[in-house]
Amino acid sequence: MQPPAKHIHAAYQRLLAKEPDAPGVFIELLLDPLTTALAARFPHLPDPNLIIDVATDTLFAFVQAPEHYQPDRGGLWQYLYGDAYRDILNILAKERRRYAKEVPFDLVAHDHADGNNIEEEVVQRLGFASLFSGKDAQALLEQLRTVIPDPHEWKVVLLMLQGERRTKVFAAALGIEHVPIADQRKLVKQAKDRLRLRLKRYGVKIHEH
Repeated sequence: MQPPAKHIHAAYQRLLAKEPDAPGVFIELLLDPLTTALAARFPHLPDPNLIIDVATDTLFAFVQAPEHYQPDRGGLWQYLYGDAYRDILNILAKERRRYAKEVPFDLVAHDHADGNNIEEEVVQRLGFASLFSGKDAQALLEQLRTVIPDPHEWKVVLLMLQGERRTKVFAAALGIEHVPIADQRKLVKQAKDRLRLRLKRYGVKIHEH
C-alpha cells in the first residue's frame, strides 16, 4: 500500500536537509510499497527479482540526488513509480538478448590456488540465518545461486564474499571497465548495495572485511 503522502513528503524534506539517516529512512519507507505496486503491474516476469532490483535502484538513485525532483510536475510517489515502471519496460526489451550472451560462472574453475575452494570461503564469510541452517556448503551455494541468477551479479557476490575491495575488480566482473572511474565507483556501489539488500531479504548477510 502506498504510504501516506505526508510521510513521503516528510522523508523527502529530510533528504533535502541532508540528515545523516535520511536515505535509509526514505528507502525503508518506500521500498516494500513500491515493490508491491510494481509486482501488481507486472505479475508474470521471468525473473522475480527484477522488480526488487529496479525498485531498489530507483530509490538509491533518488536519495543520491533528491534535488532533481520537481514537485510542481507531480507527486513524488507517482514520480518514483513512473521511473521504475519505465526502467522495467526497458529491461524487458533487452532481457532476452542479454541473457543469451551470458555464460554461467563456474565455481569449480575458480577454486583458490592454495587449495581452499570457494565453497569453504563462502561458508566462512556468510552469517546465515535459519533458512540455510544445517545445510552443507554445496547446498548453501546452490540455494544462494538461485537467489542471484545473473552471472555478472553472482561474480560480484563471490568477490564480496572473498573480501575483495578494489573497484577495478568489481568493474571487470560487471563489464563496465570502459566507463570513467568515478562512474565505475558509483555503479559498483549501487550493485553491491542492491545485492546486499536482496540477500538480506532471504536471511543472508554478507560481511565485508
